[in-house]
Amino acid sequence: MIKFEAKETIDRSADDVWAYAADIIRHPEWMGVTDARIVQGTATEVGARAIERIKMGPRTIDVELTVAESVPAKRLRWILAGRSPLTGDVALDLEPLGVDQTRAVWSGSIGMKGLWRLLEPLLAGEVADGEAAELRRLKANLESALA
Repeated sequence: MIKFEAKETIDRSADDVWAYAADIIRHPEWMGVTDARIVQGTATEVGARAIERIKMGPRTIDVELTVAESVPAKRLRWILAGRSPLTGDVALDLEPLGVDQTRAVWSGSIGMKGLWRLLEPLLAGEVADGEAAELRRLKANLESALA
C-alpha cells in the first residue's frame, strides 16, 4: 500500500470545505478523476456507493468507492473497492482554525490488486504528489469561490 498525507490551511469555514468535498459529483473539479456518479444512496450517507473514472496511463478505469465516515465539518472517509485494480482508504479531516479558516488533512493508503501490485513501488512518489495536488486544488477552488 502507498501511504500519503497532505495538509493545507484553507480560508473557508469547515462547513464550506466539508460540503464541497463531500459532494461526490464535484470530485472531478479537485480530484484526479474524470467522472463521478452516485450509484446508491446520497453523497454524505455512510454506506453510499459511487463510481469514479480515472485515467491510468493509456487506460481508463472505474473505481468503486463507499462512504465509510461522514461527520459534517469534521471528517469524510471513503473506501476504494470493487473490480478495479485499485484498493484503499482515503480521508479528509477538518479542524476549524477560526470562523473562516480550516486546517485540512488529506490522508490514506492506496494499493493495487493482482499483477498491478508490481507497479506500486514505481507509483509511490507519483501517488503522494498527486494526492497533495488534489488538496491544493480543493483549497484553490474553495478560496476562488470567495472572489
